[in-house]
Amino acid sequence: MSLRIRLLLLSLLTLALPWAGCQYARKMENVVRGGQEAALLAAAQTMAQVVYADANAPQRSDEREHYAVRLITQPVLDGFADEWPIAYRALPDRPARNARDRVLRLGVYAGALHLFLSVRDAHVVPELAATDAGLATSHDRAVLLIETAVQADAEETSALRAWSISAVAPGPIIAHRAGAAPWLPKESIDSDIRGVWRPTADGYDVELRIPQRLVGDALALFSVDDADAAPPDIALAPLIQASEALNQRLQAYTPAGLRLGVVDSQGWLMARAGAVDQAIVSDADRENAPLDWRRLFLPHTEAAPPEYGLPYGMWGEPVDSARRGVRAAAWHREGGEDPSMVRAAVPVMRDGRVVGAVVVEQAAAQLAQQRDAAMRELVDFLAPVTALAMALSLAFGVWLSWRIRRLSKAAAVALSPDGRIEHRLPDARARDELGDLSRSYATLLQRLKDYTQYLQTLGSKLTHELRTPLAIVASSLENLSAEPSGAQAREYIERARDGAKRLQTTLSAMSEATRVEQSIEQAERVTFDLGALVRDMARAYQQTFAVHRIVARVPEEPCGMRGAPDLIAQMLDKLVDNAADFCPPGGLIDIELHVEPKLHRVIVRNEGPLLPVALADKLFDAMVAARPPERPDGQRPHLGLGLYIVQLVARFHRGRARAANLTDRSGVEFSVELPR
Repeated sequence: MSLRIRLLLLSLLTLALPWAGCQYARKMENVVRGGQEAALLAAAQTMAQVVYADANAPQRSDEREHYAVRLITQPVLDGFADEWPIAYRALPDRPARNARDRVLRLGVYAGALHLFLSVRDAHVVPELAATDAGLATSHDRAVLLIETAVQADAEETSALRAWSISAVAPGPIIAHRAGAAPWLPKESIDSDIRGVWRPTADGYDVELRIPQRLVGDALALFSVDDADAAPPDIALAPLIQASEALNQRLQAYTPAGLRLGVVDSQGWLMARAGAVDQAIVSDADRENAPLDWRRLFLPHTEAAPPEYGLPYGMWGEPVDSARRGVRAAAWHREGGEDPSMVRAAVPVMRDGRVVGAVVVEQAAAQLAQQRDAAMRELVDFLAPVTALAMALSLAFGVWLSWRIRRLSKAAAVALSPDGRIEHRLPDARARDELGDLSRSYATLLQRLKDYTQYLQTLGSKLTHELRTPLAIVASSLENLSAEPSGAQAREYIERARDGAKRLQTTLSAMSEATRVEQSIEQAERVTFDLGALVRDMARAYQQTFAVHRIVARVPEEPCGMRGAPDLIAQMLDKLVDNAADFCPPGGLIDIELHVEPKLHRVIVRNEGPLLPVALADKLFDAMVAARPPERPDGQRPHLGLGLYIVQLVARFHRGRARAANLTDRSGVEFSVELPR
């Protein structure tokens, strides 16, 4: 994979910028949502206290309240529940009032209260005959009790009215006024109460319609059997109707822009007032809206609107949570006739029991629009920034790839077919990694060029070193041929031996570097005292080089290091031998060991001539030498391998060797840094 492709793939990471921006915007949106939810929950709690603290609010009895929902169509009085609208057939069953009752359903329509009572009774006895008084003597019937609060003399009392509901045969009911318990029927018939009695497989159903003027504050509808030994113990339950009165009470307390609703513990809607301030966007408008690529970064965080079943009831979150006694809020997308909405619901508690919930609704379109606008601005800003970053990354990759290819081509042609080396490479002055690489290549090629030149001049150097001993040997042999015997012949033989010795020394010096490199490769590292080694070697040098003054300065404390002591000793031999070659007789050779926090520094100073400027950077290379005139005592050949061996030993110990003239220009200083 090319470098450009890799950089292009790497630039794709810049897509994390819009993602991180969207995440931040969503977190900020969650904070705003939390504040709005808290405000709506507080408003709902206040509305619950205000509505249910009203003097006209229904009060709870010992039994559960009766709720009569608002009907949108008038049920047919035929005794069949399946003729009611579908919504009413789904009404939850009210708890039975005695053992024979099954369900009781209530609804309000057009100023009348509708009731549906289903009774389970295996032996149904209708009203078969009339007594002398015209009343049934023993039969199954239903009893309707209505209690109305009456204000008299600044005191509130209650008036109880009772009706006995029966039928001679399946069909219209007969509603008699009834007395006190056991609520036996009286002679008078109340024609205002109308309904139908219908037998079923396991009992009978009664469907009634009562004018609103007869409806009081509490109600009970149950079945009785005159054959029972005692009447059932019945307690009236408060009647709460979805009436205009409750709507008007809510309307009086509903702020502008909010919609309030009151539901019972089963979720049926009792009242609803107010309206949300939001224009509804039709489905057609949403479908015809132009496609915006920014929607990819703007996913909907709201849930789908629940199927509330309005205007009959409200279910789903957050109403279900409130019905369980937990305050909750939820956000919903637009659906049906409602815009995007935030709904908050709080439970209404009485005596530790949930009797209903107050729901507050507010349009969320403003927050959604602000969120969408902020997200669009963020995407509009980050999209070009990301594209620019990717383009710059790609352009940088192309430029970098071009520089690398140019350097690669220059390195490929640095060595010409005829053996010439061109060490100048492009980007050598660049201050980056490619510039460092170019300079490293240039240094490598320069060293290779110097080594090639060394190989090219090796013949002339060997010729120079071998010509003199060969000439001595040749002349000695010629003289011997002329003088086969005598003292002069012995002199020629001695001179020939000396020339042969010098030839042997030259050959030994040429192979010395190779032997040192091989010994370095096989050397083992041990821990030893460098100070003791330098101190012992200095004593030996004082005897070996007696014509010089050798001074050693070594710390008394141990100087431990890990390395090859034999190689260190050989390195000291080369340094002192080099110093002795340049130091005049009686001159000073100073051997010093410095202990520093991270390294040992071995220093050898000698009096004598200064280093040539031309050899400052090449002194530790192989076959490089700058020797004084031949000394009469040795006249040894020098191939420039001593300091090269010093450099090899220093590199083996991960150190380095340096050479410099003394500051007082009295001689030369060689130092070797060895890491501790």
